[in-house]
Amino acid sequence: MPESKDDIIRDIRHIQETMERLLQDFSRFHIPLLLGKESVWRPLTDVYETDSHYVVRMEIAGMNPADFRIILRNRVLTIRGTRPDPTPPARKHFHKMEISLGPFERNVEIPRDIRIASIEARYENGFLLVTIEKGEEQAKSGERIIPVERG
Repeated sequence: MPESKDDIIRDIRHIQETMERLLQDFSRFHIPLLLGKESVWRPLTDVYETDSHYVVRMEIAGMNPADFRIILRNRVLTIRGTRPDPTPPARKHFHKMEISLGPFERNVEIPRDIRIASIEARYENGFLLVTIEKGEEQAKSGERIIPVERG
């Protein structure tokens, strides 16, 4: 049975995210050295919906609410910031380095109508949680900055 257009788009997005994650893992160690610039990494993020809300949950320990910049623009939620390096400056050598640091960014397309005024962001226990109420109010052109509260 042929797949629906939505299924095909979902599969393509999954492949794209997988490829971006692989390239990110590679670039963290190789490309910044070659290009001389800092790479932007992508924190692990879940996007799901309930009967009444869309929820974006990002795993990002070591941050403060003021360190996030969350913007809704034309139904795309952009979450960015910089995770600082808590390692003491006296370090000499890493024996293993798996924790991503520095600037990050994630863009999440919100699939349907939402109530723009209802968007809330909360940071608690290393997770950023953005909740967006479903509704008939369309996401209009322009930009809305969402403040982050401590949970």
